Amino acid sequence: MHRRMNRMKGTGIVLSFAAAILLAALYPLESNASAGAFGSAPTVVDKVEGFRLERLVRALSGADSIFSGADKTRIATRHSLATGMDVVRRYLIDEARSAGYTPSIGRFILNISVPDLTGTALSSAGDTVWVADTQGKIYRTTAAGGWSAFVRCGSVGHDIYDLERDPRGRLWASCRITGSAYGALFVSADGGATWSIRASGTDIFTLGTVAFSSEQLGMAAGSNGTVVRTADYGETWTALDPATFGYEAFNGVAASGPMRFWLVTDSGYLYETPDFGATWSRRSLMFGALRGIDFHGDSAGVAVGSGKAFYTKDAGATWTAVSVSTEFTAVCMNDSLRVVAAGTGGEIWTSEDGGITWGRFGTECSVARDVWSVTSAGEGAYWLAGRDLARRISWGSVLKDCSAVQFADTVWGENIAFRREGENEPDRRVLLTAHYDSKSGSPYDCAPGADDNASGVAAVLECARVLRGERLDRSVEFVLFDGEELGLLGSRFYAAALEAGIVYDGVLNLDMIGWSPNGEAMSAVIAKRAGATPDTTLANAIQTAIESFALPLETSFLLPGEPGSSDHIAFWDVGIPAVLLIEGKAGSRTPYYHTCSDQANTLNYAYLEVCAKTALGAIAILAGLIPDRPPGFALLQNYPNPFNAGTMLSYSLNAPASVEIAVYDVSGRRVALIERSSRGQGEYRRVWDGSDEGGRRLASGVYFLRLRAGEAEAVRKIVILR
Repeated sequence: MHRRMNRMKGTGIVLSFAAAILLAALYPLESNASAGAFGSAPTVVDKVEGFRLERLVRALSGADSIFSGADKTRIATRHSLATGMDVVRRYLIDEARSAGYTPSIGRFILNISVPDLTGTALSSAGDTVWVADTQGKIYRTTAAGGWSAFVRCGSVGHDIYDLERDPRGRLWASCRITGSAYGALFVSADGGATWSIRASGTDIFTLGTVAFSSEQLGMAAGSNGTVVRTADYGETWTALDPATFGYEAFNGVAASGPMRFWLVTDSGYLYETPDFGATWSRRSLMFGALRGIDFHGDSAGVAVGSGKAFYTKDAGATWTAVSVSTEFTAVCMNDSLRVVAAGTGGEIWTSEDGGITWGRFGTECSVARDVWSVTSAGEGAYWLAGRDLARRISWGSVLKDCSAVQFADTVWGENIAFRREGENEPDRRVLLTAHYDSKSGSPYDCAPGADDNASGVAAVLECARVLRGERLDRSVEFVLFDGEELGLLGSRFYAAALEAGIVYDGVLNLDMIGWSPNGEAMSAVIAKRAGATPDTTLANAIQTAIESFALPLETSFLLPGEPGSSDHIAFWDVGIPAVLLIEGKAGSRTPYYHTCSDQANTLNYAYLEVCAKTALGAIAILAGLIPDRPPGFALLQNYPNPFNAGTMLSYSLNAPASVEIAVYDVSGRRVALIERSSRGQGEYRRVWDGSDEGGRRLASGVYFLRLRAGEAEAVRKIVILR
């Protein structure tokens, strides 16, 4: 037995559901259920229901949709740093609540990154601005919020070099595929929340700039002479011959008419096409790099580079050079006269005559940060982004306003914990744990993690559901860890701050317990420390459960030096007994490990059910299952809730009684009479399909379920979602 002195706690949130047909197939319409004592029959593990395990895995791995609030969605990834993890956490929290628990949340820092901001885009009204960074993340702020802070709203998972908004309001990110020389274009039609790829391939190298001349026509360019164009609203993109451009590296693209596009290069060349890329002309503007170009209308344009700015007033027929003592990196025209150009060291230069003369504003906002992107919000307002700063400047007759927002993107992880209290020794605890984050080669896009580790999470939740209705000598704490794939961050945070005065008898950690080749005997591996007697006690409980409940599972041990990289190690490090139950040794586990193919249809659910029963049996032994007492009067929360096609109603009586179960709307009007009968002492379940007394489906909304049994009464709130 081990005591630890501290543990931080927090608080915490959605729920999926099965159809009434499935529920009715698994339960008789009316049943009287009772449980026997542990040891007399395998009744405890028989309460594990395979369909619940499969439902949880399918929801967590994106095979089935879930409800997040009133919105229907799918979980594409559970990578800890992905923006959709809040949906995952709400789902898990609501699953725990539906089983009768009140989860607590332990928040900890997963990652603090200082971004290098590279692109900016604005809404047509100028009231929303997006910025992107080289790590593929997109942030957003609004005028309604006072431009006070940027919130991360999405990610493409690759290195972003430019962010633009097209005339249809969609966002475009030009990128380098992380870890390669190739490029891609991504588009978002929902304000940066979700992204889909539109252009990529071995003939497309890093794309650093993109522009649209109309809703239909657009062009992007980048390294190694890469120029791609679209004539169908961005649906398809074709690459031009890079030899046309001498395999130059392009830094900027601009449009000055429906068919006329301009490109500037690292070698100081300016390329022009009047016919959407059918023909090109080239001129040399300078010795050195041209970094940016912009046009307002057909005639006025400005290009900038190393110590030079160039302007045209005649649609590009002539370009006039102006020396400016800075290394320009970006330029933007608010109208035909007002221009802002920015560069290294945070220097900002402005022109009020279309680029003929320039004035140095200085180190903008008194912060010397390189600027990589400038965009106009209209009415003399500009947004600039670079390094870890987004800056906003505006002027009327003179420059008059400047503000800056500094970025430090802190990503928080959340452990989800809930507990079944013991009756006789509540301050002694056994932990049943699993990690809910996942990983793949493209973690921000697809990390379904059905086996690793939706399988372990499903088993923990199902064991918690079963044990909610059981009596225990000692407490069982169920913990779902975040950040395991980032280095056991969640479990290390938890293990380093355990609750004072609590005896931690041990930890059973479940990781990857869903894949077993068909036709082979079911087997699993236990990881424990060599020579650690408390670990051996935990391992023996697993074996005892297998034997006591006649479970078809063979176990073996990992060799010393093969600890299995999972959350049990965090408890070893602080002296707490812990073991891992896993499907096999390294090399004999799922072939879909850490890939986008670790999906729900690859699992063996009969094997997962056996592993879950094994874990439940071991926990029942370690926590001291108490023989059942006669049931008390209770109306349990219906499950699922909210529901659509059907829901399970469960109640118990401590004595024979006349029973009435009815549903009322929020005005107190009875809308459904589900049952009116005489019942004996016991536990009962039945399915209700959400129909009123006339057999009509009730509308979506909040209702109240009331149980009357003699003089006793209980009420539960229920929610229908159609």
